[in-house]
Amino acid sequence: MNLHTDVTNFLKKQAPKGVAFSDQDNLLTKGVIDSLKMLDLISFMQEQFGITIDEDEMMPDNFESVNAIVAFVTAKRKSVAA
Repeated sequence: MNLHTDVTNFLKKQAPKGVAFSDQDNLLTKGVIDSLKMLDLISFMQEQFGITIDEDEMMPDNFESVNAIVAFVTAKRKSVAA
């Protein structure tokens, strides 16, 4: 399982047709995800990566880009393993 690839592939499936994005692009402003798709993303992350995302962690900074999502999941995994 490759975290970056899994996140990118999920987001590509969620993005409207013709919307491209890079690892650092803001997914909300690019139109890749909206508030409803954000819930799908959170569900995916919890199931795919075995983490629990608390309400106070559901802030745009943690989900604004592929890089931010990968960093967030990596940090969550480390905190669970500790």
